[in-house]
Amino acid sequence: MIVFDIISITLLAVLLFWTLYNGSIIYAGIRNKRKQMSMSTDNKSTELPKISIIVPTKNEETVIRRCLDGILNIDYPKDKMQIIVVDGKSDDNTCKICSEFSEKYPENIKVICEKTAKGKPAALNLALPYINGEIVGVFDADSLPEKEVLSKVASYFTDKKIMALQGRTTSLNEKSNALTRVIAMEEKAWFQALLSGREKLHLFVPLTGSCQFVRRSVVEELGGWDENSLTEDVEFALRLVEKKHLVKYAPDVCSGQETPSSLGSLVRQRVRWYRGYMETAIKYGSLLNTLNKRTVDAEISMAGPFMMVVSLLSYINWFFVALFLSQSNPIINFTGLVIALTAVSLVSVGIALTASEKPIKLRNVLWIPSIYFYWVIQMFIAGWAFLKLVFRRKRVWTKTVKNGSMGSDDAVKNGLFS
Repeated sequence: MIVFDIISITLLAVLLFWTLYNGSIIYAGIRNKRKQMSMSTDNKSTELPKISIIVPTKNEETVIRRCLDGILNIDYPKDKMQIIVVDGKSDDNTCKICSEFSEKYPENIKVICEKTAKGKPAALNLALPYINGEIVGVFDADSLPEKEVLSKVASYFTDKKIMALQGRTTSLNEKSNALTRVIAMEEKAWFQALLSGREKLHLFVPLTGSCQFVRRSVVEELGGWDENSLTEDVEFALRLVEKKHLVKYAPDVCSGQETPSSLGSLVRQRVRWYRGYMETAIKYGSLLNTLNKRTVDAEISMAGPFMMVVSLLSYINWFFVALFLSQSNPIINFTGLVIALTAVSLVSVGIALTASEKPIKLRNVLWIPSIYFYWVIQMFIAGWAFLKLVFRRKRVWTKTVKNGSMGSDDAVKNGLFS
């Protein structure tokens, strides 16, 4: 009995701290959302920097044509833009399609076809010797950037203190099915609340793998991306923090991308993400040797998947106590209260985000309760990733399958893309 009390109190204390900590960041982010979105980046420098964009691909024939057309359609001087496509030994027509683009736009597009696929970070590193831009950008093969994205990036980098920039990504296929709708809500919460709040409070801003930009000098300083990491983007961001480089979140630098449209695709994606986060959190625990709000927040942020595991254990513990010890263990009431608090917090974020978008649509409000059930699924995925880490299962860099879907309305009708 005492053992269950101690376990319950410990789990609940950790979850309560996590909820309150992130709740304060989310609150700051939602309050700051309108201000950030209205920020002007029109102070363009007369001398625009050359920007090199890396697009890693593997079996992307359904989306790569759209991606390259979208990048070429960006409103930026073509002599200031370089596109490097690195294909990871695709067994479809991806390399052929990319080569056709390279032949048509030889001044702008270079295609590198790997003989052996080693994952996204290796593909990014393979492009480094060919880069001639001052700024290095990364777009996934399913990306559809807005037309003004590079001019806005150039404007941000006029601030010499900024070493890296993370833009905002949105779902191109949000309305495909129930799952894509909920994941799109999660993405909005991540960018419009958590990252916005971290930017407002000058905390740790992680890179997310696409629509991200780094000064070439910094990429060279850090020696490129870690090829052994399952989450090379956030690992790179932590090295930036370690070197005291400033990473900024730019909500007006926007690109669309596909959301996983099946549960199997989501599970494969998130198992890799969560295990990668866990491994990276352990690897960079030494950040706490230098205490400041960015390093502390970075470690707390990286603990996210661990908190999902703690939440899962709390649910299991609550269920066990409720089933076998409910008559003699009063801790069950407090446990149920915190579980309810988690549900209320998740739904509150959904309501706040929905209310901040004008006009408010009733059908969007009706999807908000599903956020809680999605959270439960995420807990089990994080638990599986944790077990794979503990038992040292083979590490595999799995790509998320994309099918070229853009939902029923496209992103164009939402005013994001031209």
